[in-house]
Amino acid sequence: MSDHLMCCRIVSCLMIMWLISDSGAASCPEPPPVDNSIFIAKEAEGQLWGTYLCTKGYHLVGPDSFWCNDSKEWDASTPECRLGHCPGPVLANGESNSSGPVNVREKVTFKCDDHYILKGSNWSECLGDHTWEPPLPICKSRDCDPPGYPEHGYFDGGAFTSGSVVTYFCKERYHLVGQRELRCLDGEWSGQVPACERNPEAPTPAGQIAFEKALHAFQERKDLCSATKSFLKRLEESGLTVDELKSSLEMKKAELKAKIVQHHS
Repeated sequence: MSDHLMCCRIVSCLMIMWLISDSGAASCPEPPPVDNSIFIAKEAEGQLWGTYLCTKGYHLVGPDSFWCNDSKEWDASTPECRLGHCPGPVLANGESNSSGPVNVREKVTFKCDDHYILKGSNWSECLGDHTWEPPLPICKSRDCDPPGYPEHGYFDGGAFTSGSVVTYFCKERYHLVGQRELRCLDGEWSGQVPACERNPEAPTPAGQIAFEKALHAFQERKDLCSATKSFLKRLEESGLTVDELKSSLEMKKAELKAKIVQHHS
């Protein structure tokens, strides 16, 4: 520290602290006085750098760091240290009951403009560390963003305003899994985008006939054990493969699902 020159001056309630080691850097003019602040300056990379720090109970409005340029002038406008521990909160598409800085433990309330909905708390308190608790809210549009498209599917409906509905459909050889309709409610869709799953491959005509006959034989018997034996016997006689049986069952399942969805939509 012996190579450094340190001096402190009080100017209009401004404390200026210089940490410089070069008389050339010292030729920069004194920074403009800012009430209720401390200005600290030091030499770095051959230039003079400075910053304002507000005293307790005040917050900085404007730039906080400056360079003394080659013209020996400070490169930024003079900030202010304003009374109040937290800067006045800004709520886009809304407003608060505060018009300026807020002191510690003071509370501010919020409301949104028409066609916007408040996401978060409608009040917040200024804390001693210059933060807000609960966190500041946002005002979100009541309209929705465009919904997503399912792979191999599409939706019908071009309006995404609050209350509007979109209806989903699948391309040929695919069936819908999930909600067919989604409604925009206060900026959020009422559910997840559905999926379009591929229909199972149809069994060969011979396999389909064999399956139908075996199923008919099963339905003719009232006793479950006897019906099961008859069903398995018919399958064995027909030579129906396991894959064909599985495909037939999947087809029946897909048809049943489609009927249920159609009934509820």
